[in-house]
Amino acid sequence: MNKKDKKSEKTKNEQEQAQANKFDKIIKENILPSVLTLINQVLKLDISVNNLSDLPEQIQTTVEREPDVLKMVNFPNEPQKNFILHIEFQTFNNDEMHRRMAEYYIILHRKHKVPLLQFVIYIGNEKMNMESEIQHENLSFKYNLFDIGSVNYNSFLDSDIPEVVMLGILAGFGHEEKEEVLEKLLTKIVTLSTTLPRYKNTNIKDKFVTQFRILSKVKKLHNFIPQILKKMALIFNIEEDEFYQEGVKKTLEKANLEKKLEKEQLIQKNILKAHNKGMKIHDLADVFDISIEEVKTIIKNAK
Repeated sequence: MNKKDKKSEKTKNEQEQAQANKFDKIIKENILPSVLTLINQVLKLDISVNNLSDLPEQIQTTVEREPDVLKMVNFPNEPQKNFILHIEFQTFNNDEMHRRMAEYYIILHRKHKVPLLQFVIYIGNEKMNMESEIQHENLSFKYNLFDIGSVNYNSFLDSDIPEVVMLGILAGFGHEEKEEVLEKLLTKIVTLSTTLPRYKNTNIKDKFVTQFRILSKVKKLHNFIPQILKKMALIFNIEEDEFYQEGVKKTLEKANLEKKLEKEQLIQKNILKAHNKGMKIHDLADVFDISIEEVKTIIKNAK
C-alpha cells in the first residue's frame, strides 16, 4: 500500500470514527428516558424503575472502559437476586465483542460481587455477525446478542417519549415503505417535542430533528429526510432547522441555475435570428448588452 492509499484509508477511518462517536453520543443522551422501554419491551425483562440504581459509568482498570448502560437491579427483600444490568449498543460488527464483554463481566463481578445480565444491542445496517460466547477448556462465557432490527418500529412509535420514538428508526419496518415509516416517526417526535408541557419554551425540537437525521445514516436512510422535512414544513414550523434550510438553499440554487441557462439560450436564439436578418455584430452587442466577442462566439458555435 502506497503513502497516498494509506493516507486515504486513515482519513476514511477517522471519518468513520467521528460518525460512530456522533451515534454513540446520541444513544447515550437518549438512554435515560428510554432505558425502561428497552429493558421491558425490547429485552422482555420485568424490572421496575424502583429496582434500578446507578453505577459509576467508568470502570477504572489498566484500560478505562465506559459502558453504555450500567444499572444495579436491586431486590430489597431478596438481595440474593440482585444483579447488574449491562447494555452496549453496537453500530458495526466487532470481532472482539465477546472478549470485550467478558472483560466487563470479570471487572464488574470482582468489584460488586453480584452476577451480570449482559446485552449487546446491534443497531447497524449490515447483517449482524458477532461472536456471543467463549468456550475454552477452562473458560465458559456467554452474553446476549440482540438485533434491534428484529423489533417492529411500532413498539417505539406508540411511546409518548421522543427519545423512545427516536429508536424506531433503528428498528424493523416490515413491508412498509421506508419513507412513510420515517415520516410517521419524525412527525410523532416533532409533535411530542412541540406540544408536551415539559418542552414548553425550549428548542428541543431542533435537537431531536438533528439527532433523527444523524441516526438515519446508521440505516442509510438519510436521503429520505430532506423531502420529509419539506413536507413537514407545511404542518410544523421547521423552517429554521439547519438541514431544512440547506435543502431549500440547494433547491433555490438549482432553480436559479436553470433560469439562468434558459435566459442564455433565449438570448443566443434571438442573436442568431437577428444576425441572419443582417443585423451587425456591434449592434447585436449593444442591444443584448454583451461583448462583441461573446456575440462572435455565439455565431461561430452555431455554424
